[in-house]
Amino acid sequence: GNNLGRAVVITANDAPTFTTGSAAWTPDEGNTWFTLPGVSGFWAVAFATPKAGWLVGTDGRILKISF
Repeated sequence: GNNLGRAVVITANDAPTFTTGSAAWTPDEGNTWFTLPGVSGFWAVAFATPKAGWLVGTDGRILKISF
């Protein structure tokens, strides 16, 4: 099978440390990070606006996230 790592959108100096397949967000351009509980198994992310985007995962899963 595929060995998918992680998709990360970074607009800060330091990348967050979190497990493969999980997701995190930052409210302050990377100074602090928060994991998104229950969100795992996704391998791509795209944002339509700074506050709304989609995660894409295995088996065609798509998750809309908004802040």
